[in-house]
Amino acid sequence: MKVSISTFSTAVLMLAFLVCENQAASSCYSCNDCGTNWDISKASVVSTSGPNDYCRKTVTGPMVSKDYTSSCTSANLLGHGIFCCQTDLCNSANRPSATMLIFQLTTALLWIVYRYLF
Repeated sequence: MKVSISTFSTAVLMLAFLVCENQAASSCYSCNDCGTNWDISKASVVSTSGPNDYCRKTVTGPMVSKDYTSSCTSANLLGHGIFCCQTDLCNSANRPSATMLIFQLTTALLWIVYRYLF
């Protein structure tokens, strides 16, 4: 069965929009000197104020801080930088978000299907 590239591309884009739906976080962890090992007792849960807010984690050497912001641009240099996410309490530990994991698995599956069909 042959599928046109434009049909396949359209399906991939539609799936990407569904998987990467943009949701604002309504609650985030907040702490000033959280340390590199996640200790929930050093953090508090705060409610965000805007409809499109981000949870943010900032890593500078051994200093880690967590909060929320109305706009955020991720920047990563060897594990140090600013990490932004938009699901509740997503700025906790150093683990990939479920959305990113689903996106990566979906991309791999689509690549396999594409290779099989073309």
